[in-house]
Amino acid sequence: MGVHDGYDPTSQSQAYEVLASWSLPTSDQVAVVADRQAVTDYINTAIAKRHSLPYEIDGVVIKVDDFGMQGQLGSTSRAPRWAIAYKFPAEVVTTTLLDIRVNVGRTGRVTPFGVMEPVKVAGTVVEMATLHNAHEVVRKGVLIGDRVYLRKAGDIIPEILGPVTEVRDGTQRAFVMPTHCPDCGFELAPEKEGDVDIRCLNAQHCPAQLRERLFALGSRSALDIESLGAKTAAALLESGLIANEGDLFALTESDLMRADYFVRTARKGEEGDQLGEAGLSLIQHLEAAKQRDLWRILVALSIRHVGPTAAQAIARAYPSMDAIASATASDLESVEGVGAVIAESVVDWFSVDWHADMVNKWQVAGVRMEDAISDGPRPLEGITVVITGTLEGWTRDRATQAVQDLGGKVSGSVSKKTDFVAAGDSPGSKYDKAISLGIPIVDATGFAALIEHGPGAARALAISG
Repeated sequence: MGVHDGYDPTSQSQAYEVLASWSLPTSDQVAVVADRQAVTDYINTAIAKRHSLPYEIDGVVIKVDDFGMQGQLGSTSRAPRWAIAYKFPAEVVTTTLLDIRVNVGRTGRVTPFGVMEPVKVAGTVVEMATLHNAHEVVRKGVLIGDRVYLRKAGDIIPEILGPVTEVRDGTQRAFVMPTHCPDCGFELAPEKEGDVDIRCLNAQHCPAQLRERLFALGSRSALDIESLGAKTAAALLESGLIANEGDLFALTESDLMRADYFVRTARKGEEGDQLGEAGLSLIQHLEAAKQRDLWRILVALSIRHVGPTAAQAIARAYPSMDAIASATASDLESVEGVGAVIAESVVDWFSVDWHADMVNKWQVAGVRMEDAISDGPRPLEGITVVITGTLEGWTRDRATQAVQDLGGKVSGSVSKKTDFVAAGDSPGSKYDKAISLGIPIVDATGFAALIEHGPGAARALAISG
């Protein structure tokens, strides 16, 4: 460690050189170039050698080198004007499509996916990629055994683009969508006439659907049960501890002792096997989940088309499960953010006897089925807020809850009806749209003012609009 005082570099490159001379870590890939063509050449070289570097990169940052010029150019509220990032185009590789199989989701949707020879793309090894539905398989023209083009959409999601037709040798074969569920044997069919997807309609007894529903209800966007992961869900089902998710909240420590997954051997001084950490955590987290907000309970029911946004809108309008179950499609459709498709799906779900039985079991087990109606002030009533980027001092869930607790609505997209955009670090395209529409934009300080003092205080701190 050491201190150097009085040094005043005049450029970015000069600063890097001095830092390197002090043995501080700097990149050896930095280059100073003179014109646009040299920038293009540097980018092309970086693309060519990106995978030979000892770390992953997905682009290049181009900066004005001179500090004086940087100062003259200045910054916007979200980024410097003297620097810009160039993101590499998605890398495309080829591999062999070994098989096409199907997966059964929590709502019964049967989705084909490709199983491929492992191949490295965009920094990770990929072996599987979704093909969405049978029509998509036909549209892409892929056959089992094909050499296929593969990329990661947005450098994240593996996507099969199509076949390398010129290397076909006649051994390839077409994929045939199964007619029966691979997990329960039930006949597959569209849920409604005109549906693109086919589904297993054996929702109550299909083990694949039940496993996926259990896993989904424990997710952060539903009941946020940290200990209810895929392995725990499988253990509960395989041991016969629960027949469906209706039995979940009635589980006791003695119940879990019947499944090896939740049991540990006795330690010194203990008599007999004991409930292990997995079991203790599950009981603790299930108890906490019983007090979740109504919208989270609604998401946990795995009603088709009902995600967090729709569930929050419904729970605001109908703050008890009984009220939701009694609402007509017309009632629900009148709720802002709930269209005809969602309304019909909710009504259809509650019309099924075993669904009603499941809700009743949860209620008997102590799951809270209504939200407390606050008599306090609702200063954000009628106010719509869009949150983008990372707000310092706030998690996304906490910020959303803060707005909703005061009567406001949090939307996922910016429109002319948006009252405020709360923008943190890396805000993305929503920030730009807010600028173009003249929507008031607040940072973390402005957002805190909105929550603590209301819209007037937030507008006084807005940086746009």
